[in-house]
Amino acid sequence: MTSKAPESTTFRFSTADWPEQDRLAIWREAVGRSVIQLDTEPLSDGAFHAEATVHALPGLWLGSWAFANLRAAVTRDLLDGSDDLVLGVAQSGSAIVSHRSREATGDTGDAILMSTAEPRVSLYPSLVRFIHLRLPRKVLTPLVPNPEDALMRPVPRDSEALRLLTFYVGELSRTHLAATRELQHVVITHVYDLAALVIGATRDGTALAAGRGLRAARLAAVKADIDAHLADSDLTLTAVAARRHLSPRSLQRLFANEDTSFSDFVLNARLAHAYRLLTDPRRLDRNISSLAFEAGFGDLSYFNRAFRRRYGTTPSEVRAAVSR
Repeated sequence: MTSKAPESTTFRFSTADWPEQDRLAIWREAVGRSVIQLDTEPLSDGAFHAEATVHALPGLWLGSWAFANLRAAVTRDLLDGSDDLVLGVAQSGSAIVSHRSREATGDTGDAILMSTAEPRVSLYPSLVRFIHLRLPRKVLTPLVPNPEDALMRPVPRDSEALRLLTFYVGELSRTHLAATRELQHVVITHVYDLAALVIGATRDGTALAAGRGLRAARLAAVKADIDAHLADSDLTLTAVAARRHLSPRSLQRLFANEDTSFSDFVLNARLAHAYRLLTDPRRLDRNISSLAFEAGFGDLSYFNRAFRRRYGTTPSEVRAAVSR
């Protein structure tokens, strides 16, 4: 039995790829009003820039954008009749957003919630990079009964849920777009959970999201932290927990829920990294001990024993096969 193919569509563009004399016309008519339903114009006579990568998934639109010297508006004639929620998160730069007779400034790391049912205007005087999540209101109301209470209320960057949402969305874009439909459904549900926590979930909603999306995002962030520090001699549970703002006990539970442990995950990650290094033809001039050290092993004998248990062969045999 095969897994169902994923459902996703990706759209990319950059004004830098178009002839300079035609950029404004293409951007305003062919892309702005026709594709992404935005009425745009430069804020000044200088050069402007717009680029985007938009992923349309079942129940989730995820966009990574960059605008400079632009005014972007969703006017009443461009409203599509939907009542979805749009959560914008500034990754760099600062934008000014007007919506529902309110104005807010989204600085780097902050998030602002808007509705697709009403007009909105955003100003990007200088280069601003941001992500947009378009979420169906109906999937969030079980967790956040009145999300309109959070419209235009900036969420500060020091929110753990916001940090994890930003990280998890990046992981989704990077690794899960080609996943099976079943896995896509799981990770999209996790995005809903994290978005609900950012917006302001009820007590029951918080409990549900914490045991689902929040836990998954925390574990993914911990694993990414470990992968980034495999060669560190102080890659300990305590050190990772401190970097991730978790207690050591909480971090242990994350791995226990996957029927493994922190130490087993680190060992397997280091062994997998060592295997990649050993099978890389560009590193044939490196000796095995230096590659083991690069993967985070300080004891060559222990590395050889663990490698053989894991792969059923020795590092020397793997290296010899690559050389042949």
